[in-house]
Amino acid sequence: MTTLISILLVGALASLVAAAAAGVGAALVAATREPAPAGPQGGAGSLGTSPSMPLARVAQFGLVAGLGMLLLALVMRSVVAGHAPWSNLHEFSLAFAAALLGTYLALARGHPIAGLAPLAALLAAGLVAFGLSLDDRVDPLVPALQQPLLLTIHVGAAVLSYAVAGVAFLAAAAELAQRSAGDRIAALPSAETARVVGHRAVLIAFPILTVAIALGSVWANLAWRSYWSNDPKELAAAATWLVFGAYLHVAARRDRWERLAPWLIVLGFAGVLFTYIGAGLFFIGEHSYGGR
Repeated sequence: MTTLISILLVGALASLVAAAAAGVGAALVAATREPAPAGPQGGAGSLGTSPSMPLARVAQFGLVAGLGMLLLALVMRSVVAGHAPWSNLHEFSLAFAAALLGTYLALARGHPIAGLAPLAALLAAGLVAFGLSLDDRVDPLVPALQQPLLLTIHVGAAVLSYAVAGVAFLAAAAELAQRSAGDRIAALPSAETARVVGHRAVLIAFPILTVAIALGSVWANLAWRSYWSNDPKELAAAATWLVFGAYLHVAARRDRWERLAPWLIVLGFAGVLFTYIGAGLFFIGEHSYGGR
């Protein structure tokens, strides 16, 4: 079964790379043959029109196919391991990618953000490639992880919050680009659309991240007899939470501070990436076992 899992993961990576290439191609066709739309529904929310339609459909199919293969691989990994498939960095990376794609596709159903498809595909492909570069052995859980319910809920909540924050980051990057270009980038959603999507994503991610941190504190007390130990991952997660909290404060303002909002989302996602990779790999702490 492990061989089939590897085949599915490589297939998912190839599908995501193809989706990213098709999405970029659709954007280039839209930019060269179609005038940039204006207004809050502008940008590449309508990439699926005229010459760019086939490429846009390929990009969408690639995202869905990649998500399907990732989900199947994660289910099989869970069967082989006997627990939720996010007990180490290899598994976490794959779950992160799958949740990111699922979040993007869910938000795309209600918002014209097709222009973010190649960016979502690239980010997910990077996560899958990183996961494939790590040791994929199925080892017995270390004592600290032998809490099946908390492993499923706490780490699962972290995966989901990171993924939704990833979509918020893509939307914030699109907003910054469009504001700099005066909403003239046909390949991206309009600044207003990107702002709405980014804000909605943070509103979803922030409470889930809060739950993940709270459950992590409970688990830490069960495993290490301390709710908080100033572990690098704990500190990084807390800092990330504060950045997104600051975003929610700034986003509600209607003055010059409001323009900081997308930058805070970008900074928050940088915190997510550091918590996800840096705090476990580059600093010694209670969570260092997760770097396997």
